[in-house]
This record gives sequence, C-alpha cells and structure tokens, in this order.
Amino acid sequence: MKKTNIDSPFYRAMGRIGDLVFANVLWLVCCLPVVTAGASTLGLFTVVNKMAAKEDYTVRTDFFKAFKRDFKQGTALWLVIFVCGFAGYRGLHTATAQDTASNGILAAASFLLLVLVGCCGSWGFALLARFSYPKALLALADGGRMTLANLLPSVGILAFLVWLPLLAKAAPAWFVYLAPLMLLIGGSGSALGMAALMRPAFAQLEKAGRKEEETEDPE
Repeated sequence: MKKTNIDSPFYRAMGRIGDLVFANVLWLVCCLPVVTAGASTLGLFTVVNKMAAKEDYTVRTDFFKAFKRDFKQGTALWLVIFVCGFAGYRGLHTATAQDTASNGILAAASFLLLVLVGCCGSWGFALLARFSYPKALLALADGGRMTLANLLPSVGILAFLVWLPLLAKAAPAWFVYLAPLMLLIGGSGSALGMAALMRPAFAQLEKAGRKEEETEDPE
C-alpha cells in the first residue's frame, strides 16, 4: 500500500482550510452575545496574524488566550468602532432619503466616516492582536496612521470588508448560494486576507523592534 504523505501541499492546504473553518466557528459563536464581538475579533486576528507570518499556532489556544487576555481592550475598541460605524450608517441613510445640497455633504461625510471606521478598525484590531498596547484607543490611532501610510493595502482591506454586503445587494441569488460557505469560512478567510495585506507593514514594525504581545500568560 502506498504511504500517504501528510506533509504534501494538498494535506497542508486541507489542514489550513480546516483551521480557518474552526477559527470562523469560534469567532461566530463568541460574537453571539454581541458585547463580546470585540474580544472575539481580537482572538480571530491573533490566529490569522500567525498564519500570515507563517508561525506556529494552535487555533483554540491562541484564540481564547487573546480573548481573555485583552477582553477589556477588545471590547473598548469594538464599542468605539460600533458607535462611529452606526453614526456613519445613520447619517448615510438620512442623507439619501432626500436629494438636497446639505444632504449631499452629509452623505459624503458619512461615507468617509464608514470607510475610515472600516480601515482604521481593521488595522486597529490587527495591531492590538499582534502588539502590546496599554490602551485600545492607541491601537485605533495607530490604525489610522497605518491606513494613511499603506493606502493600497487599506483599499484591499476595505474590499474584504464590503464584498459580501455588495454581493447581497447586487446578486442576491449568488449570496444565497454562497451563504453556507460564508458561515463556515467567510469571516476567517477575509481576516486572513487582511492579515496577509498587513503583513509587510507588520514585518517592518517587528524589524524595528516593536514589542509583540506576550505568548505566555504572566506568572
């Protein structure tokens, strides 16, 4: 009988897909109370950051270690992003209800706010998951700086954020067909794509001596 090579590219790829499915399930389940969505997203970015950096990782251990370690910071960051995002959404919704000059200004400002929230929030979560920060708002501020300093990756990050809502709007039938797959791997797959786009910038920070999060719990 021919011996199976578990180190082959096929088996490695299947293992990576399995890890992404597991991470996505953990993320979705831990987001269900809503208030824990920030800590859950932080745990997800901790895992995909290691994947993008080609480091050793264990999905369950790394996810819940980050979830517990930075629960307060992740929740604070999530609340700021949620409030700003909701304000942008309501402003855009209000502005599109009536076509006037003042509403056009409101629509543009609200759209810009949503773009900034998406990009800065994604960078902020990834930074907080990878590096040590005393306060969540500092990670969000750095997220803003990274957005401006890395415009092309930030456009790609924005694409990962909006492609699913745009698909639901433009092609509802395709959205329905892909919904089961998205439930399995959509969130973690998009997060891994973002982490891959952020990886060159993170590598520069690490080369410059930026302190990473502790990998072990303090005694």
